Amino acid sequence: MKNVLFLFFFILIYGCNKPKTVLICGDHVCINNSEAKQYFEDNLSLEVKVIDSKSKKEIDLVEINLKSKPDETRKITLLNKKNTKKKLKVLSDKQIKEKKADLKKRKKKKKKLSKVKRNIKQVRLSKKIIQNVNKKEKMIDICTILDKCNIEQISKYLINQGKNKKLPDITIRE
Repeated sequence: MKNVLFLFFFILIYGCNKPKTVLICGDHVCINNSEAKQYFEDNLSLEVKVIDSKSKKEIDLVEINLKSKPDETRKITLLNKKNTKKKLKVLSDKQIKEKKADLKKRKKKKKKLSKVKRNIKQVRLSKKIIQNVNKKEKMIDICTILDKCNIEQISKYLINQGKNKKLPDITIRE
């Protein structure tokens, strides 16, 4: 009995597996996930090929019914996905190594660009802060105004100041 349950459980798990798929980058199978990500970033498309050893031939009942009863007033059209028989290149070991080296170079360039962009954003932000500070008259230290300079008193003071200020006019365009 245990063997039968074990066999049933094994068949159940085997039947629930997802079909094996392969990512296609252009005209060849992607080497790894990083190449697939890079290809997707460049082209905004990625093909997935399902590798299925079993060829399923399903009977289409709609087609059978249409053929058996020719009724010209009622037509049903079925659009099937085209089965592409596109031949894929098989890359040699040398080509695979070149692709991996190219991917590493691209990653390094991307990291450098992201660092440069981050630095530029920080410089722009610091310039805006400096400009905003220069526009205001004087920066006043809150502790000189308050009797007790603790976080509770400061928060109460700032909340009261926020309530007294007018709301900003968001309809003004710069």
